[in-house]
Amino acid sequence: MTKQTSKNSPLFVLMEKLSEWKVHHFIFWIAYFFFWVFVYRGFYTDVFLLYKVTGVYLIAHAFIYYFTHYYLASRLLKHKSSYILILCFFLTSFLVAIGMYIFLKWVISIDLENLFSASSLQVIFVFTTSNIFTPGILLAIKSFMENRKFIRKTELLEKQRLETELQYLKSQVNPHFLFNTINSIFVLIKIDPDKASETLIKLSNLLRSQLYEFSANKISIEKELEYLENYIELEKIRKGNRLSLTFEKEGSLEGFEIAPLMLIPFLENCFKHLSTHTDRPNVVKIKIKRNREGLEASFYNTSEPAAANKPNQTGGIGLSNIKRRLELVYPNRYSLDIYKGEEDFSVNLKLMLSYD
Repeated sequence: MTKQTSKNSPLFVLMEKLSEWKVHHFIFWIAYFFFWVFVYRGFYTDVFLLYKVTGVYLIAHAFIYYFTHYYLASRLLKHKSSYILILCFFLTSFLVAIGMYIFLKWVISIDLENLFSASSLQVIFVFTTSNIFTPGILLAIKSFMENRKFIRKTELLEKQRLETELQYLKSQVNPHFLFNTINSIFVLIKIDPDKASETLIKLSNLLRSQLYEFSANKISIEKELEYLENYIELEKIRKGNRLSLTFEKEGSLEGFEIAPLMLIPFLENCFKHLSTHTDRPNVVKIKIKRNREGLEASFYNTSEPAAANKPNQTGGIGLSNIKRRLELVYPNRYSLDIYKGEEDFSVNLKLMLSYD
């Protein structure tokens, strides 16, 4: 039998119901009443008189709070009339103070002037000040809490949106890469079935890595480099002797993590737009190095002259995808330089790494 989750527990359900019924408001006003009875117990010889006056204060303050929060604010703030809201709050406090004076003096028959040792106007001023001060503090606290709640909700929604977008962008790597490689295998089946079989096995290994190892937000640099090397081996099988490839690694490329599949689109782009020269080598150069600033990755490939005539083409889905992922995962912590020449294409990526 599985343990109930906290959100489904009877205690949690009860707390939700009590919150829905505003029981905590009721408890607060009871505590509020007895707090002021305790504070002013030395100023009154008649305890029932103390209860009456404190009760009237409580009703007045509660009315001003709820009237302002649930009626005035809900209507005026929709029209961004904050100044009018403040004016209405002060006016309400004054009118309620007059009502308190009339009720205490004429209904309950309390000699307020003698009780407070003040004139009628001074008593009303005291009531008004109290009506502004106490409900004002409560409204400020409520506003602060709702604002914090709104900010947390907004941040959560934004985080969920970015995570959803990031997962979508990361998932795009798979079909894009798969599409290119399957085309290569299709060609190899007719030319060299043995190489096609070997390529298919390597593709299977790569997809297994994507499925089981690269689903996390970060992976070790060792796994990312291993993935690049496997991909290179796959392309070397496909390209054969036409390919001149160098892969350099420099610095301490171990003991840190990066976002998964962050480098493969650049490598994939090298082979996607690689030249098909028959009279000279088709060159791909990769250099990954670690320095004080972080990680630097350079990719270079020779390309066909015709590709340079398409200035808006920068690698299709792959590079546009990776640019957006960089903005989401490494905001203000990366630089990406792309150069498209007449017969070559190069990319230089720098990542400022976080080691926490």
